[in-house]
Amino acid sequence: MRLSNSVSLLLFVLFSLVQCGRKAPQVEKTMENGVEVVINHLEPYSLPGIPSTLRLEEVLSIDTENDDIAKTGLTSMESFCLDGDGNIYIMMSDSPENFIYKFDASGKFLTSFGRKGQAPGEFDSGGDILVDEENLVIAKDETKDKFFIFSKDGVLIEEVKIGAYRSLKRYLGKKKYLTFWMKEDPGKPVLRFHYYISDDRVRENQEFYLYERDDDRRAPRLRPRANTLVLNSSDKNIFIGDSRQGYEISVFDFSGNLVRKIRKAFQPVTFPEDYKGLLKKFLARYSGEEFIKKLDFPEHLPPFFSLFADDQSRLYVMTNEKGGGRNYWYDVFSSEGAFIGRFQLDNVQVKYFEGQRYYDLALPVEVNGDRLYCLREKDSGFIVLTVYRMIWS
Repeated sequence: MRLSNSVSLLLFVLFSLVQCGRKAPQVEKTMENGVEVVINHLEPYSLPGIPSTLRLEEVLSIDTENDDIAKTGLTSMESFCLDGDGNIYIMMSDSPENFIYKFDASGKFLTSFGRKGQAPGEFDSGGDILVDEENLVIAKDETKDKFFIFSKDGVLIEEVKIGAYRSLKRYLGKKKYLTFWMKEDPGKPVLRFHYYISDDRVRENQEFYLYERDDDRRAPRLRPRANTLVLNSSDKNIFIGDSRQGYEISVFDFSGNLVRKIRKAFQPVTFPEDYKGLLKKFLARYSGEEFIKKLDFPEHLPPFFSLFADDQSRLYVMTNEKGGGRNYWYDVFSSEGAFIGRFQLDNVQVKYFEGQRYYDLALPVEVNGDRLYCLREKDSGFIVLTVYRMIWS
């Protein structure tokens, strides 16, 4: 008995030593100017207790190809948002009647509002649509110098006058908006995009990021898709990816303070040759020979295409790596900025020129709890809003 106990004790000690020798993987980090920088490599980290494999299971769709949906007047989709009850508000880019369509969480059509016209609460064009914590619907016609506030049932409550070229990108909570304003630099051939955290009147605007790119019309060279800026927010942070810095995502709090940078190694995607030829044909037809002479194609595409975040502060970055068909690869980062996995999603609308696939437009994605909502284009060309259950393992 004593011998057996001794052997058991020895095995326990040996097992404990082996376990102690296995250190949990450490996420590489550094500090730059007082800001934490998370360093990610080509392969994802495997972190204890953090699920990294995402599977999507379709649970609902609102399909503009469906006859019952078409009868409501909804024939296209530009953007959408969700309220606290799970209702879905969809904005059309153009409409002969109403621009905003409301569905409940099960996909049942409830109402439409925001008529075409010039009267209060009426639209010439689609644009931004948001919902605040009181389930008020905030919508802005991109051509007008004001935005509208509607009740959840579509009754106009107020018009708020702002600059026509200021966009309401995200609602941040507590009557704060993420907005931007684009302006030409009169002294240089560039466009400047000023990003602000704004109050509910869009009168107090705190600028926290400036993005500058060549003005294609005035610049001496035309560099298509050379750089890009992608932007989104979670319930806690604002995320900005500026490809001038490589694969780097800057994370801000809602006061505009930079709290973290996320960097990742990536495989560069070669600039597609077929796009070069189609662009030259497009410019020859619509812009003239002077634009073709200015063309200066980059060697590679930017590392990312779009991004979104969930309410667990995970970040999903759409890369320029295609996964086949309409699918693109997404990199997934933990709430602490560690690269933990990848998955594919087909949230794009394909643009064609002379019958050939010209370029893809990234369509909006939102996450609410364990549901992922995204706009997608079917092979038939119709747009569908698809809702997936997110299953992590």
